[in-house]
Amino acid sequence: MTTTQGTAVPVARAAAAPAWTRRAWVPVVGIFAASRVLSTVLFLLAVHFARPTSRIGTHATLVSAMAAWDGQWYKLVAFSGYPIHLPPPIGGVNQTSAWAFLPAYPYLVKILAFGNDRLWDPVAELTSTAFGFGAALLLAALLRPHVGRRGALVGVLVFSFAPLSFMLQAAYAESMGLFLLLAVLLLVDRRRYLSAVAPTLLLAFTRPGVQAVALTVALVVGVQLLRARRGGPRPPRRELTGAAVLAAVAAVSGFAWSWVAAAVTGVPDAYLRTELAWRETWTGDAHFTPGTSWLWAADFWFGRFGPIVLAVLLAGFTALLLTPWIRRLGDVNRLWLLSWALYLLGVFFPQSSTFRLLMPMAPAAGAFATIRSRTVLGVVLVVSVLLQGLWLYRTFGSWQHFWAIP
Repeated sequence: MTTTQGTAVPVARAAAAPAWTRRAWVPVVGIFAASRVLSTVLFLLAVHFARPTSRIGTHATLVSAMAAWDGQWYKLVAFSGYPIHLPPPIGGVNQTSAWAFLPAYPYLVKILAFGNDRLWDPVAELTSTAFGFGAALLLAALLRPHVGRRGALVGVLVFSFAPLSFMLQAAYAESMGLFLLLAVLLLVDRRRYLSAVAPTLLLAFTRPGVQAVALTVALVVGVQLLRARRGGPRPPRRELTGAAVLAAVAAVSGFAWSWVAAAVTGVPDAYLRTELAWRETWTGDAHFTPGTSWLWAADFWFGRFGPIVLAVLLAGFTALLLTPWIRRLGDVNRLWLLSWALYLLGVFFPQSSTFRLLMPMAPAAGAFATIRSRTVLGVVLVVSVLLQGLWLYRTFGSWQHFWAIP
């Protein structure tokens, strides 16, 4: 049910969440399985046509290619741990280290691989794929109360074949992070705030950015209270208490890894320095000031046209959030998209990983639920697959280039 303005009624939706039957989850599994077959074929093609100058070279295998880049950092964490001392700056520029990679994913894979470093790569890829299946199921469950069964399947279809969906089977923490994030959003959407505490804590040690969950919960409750003042139902005190606990846990745990890094290395800003090391590949020695990274990047990438490009980007995203296609996804999904965008604007410097860091916006795939034409949907999928193949080749098979990092 929606209002005449198209805004979802979250309480009614949560209360009327449909049962998760076999008829609901089997198509989701089938869609994601088909997408993994396609992504695997594209991976194999990228490996086959890889140039000698590419990062993976001409003697790579499917397994080694899917465990490249950050996969090797996670493997280093699993078997060598984290350095007690940060590498010293060179020329005033911070150096990369394992502290940028959170521990939950690599240590889980190490356990599943029985501590065998030779098994780590394939086990990591199977683990990521399994979490990808779980993420697809959770996305369907999250979208279904708002866009219906067919709309949820369309959302899963777009998610599964998206241009960067190959990351869902690579030895990266993206699949695990998405699985935990969607679990949190699903529980928040159903007002089970305290149940969301455990996956939120695990998410804080899987992927950065859990502070955005705290903002989402605060905004959701704020919208509910505003509606209550206008005559709508007031949230029960128990829900408000649970929301406050979850928001506090998300806000605090979002800084936990930086505290761990500081305690181990004795450097108060060890984690920040490590994250800045990747940024300084583009910027050189640059101090971090929250909220200014995109302004600097706009100038870096587009010169005098930078402010115009950034203004158009922000205006376009704001307009997108106000469209009926996003509004019908419900308060939790829409406010999550806003929160994650604000988080990226606050801390992230747009560079080679920009598109990968947009993957937590997966609920936006539900915006395609209104597509009724099979032709239009087919075009969307074909374009997505072509972009996926192009990105895979440029990342793994083509020449080394600073923009080619997934």
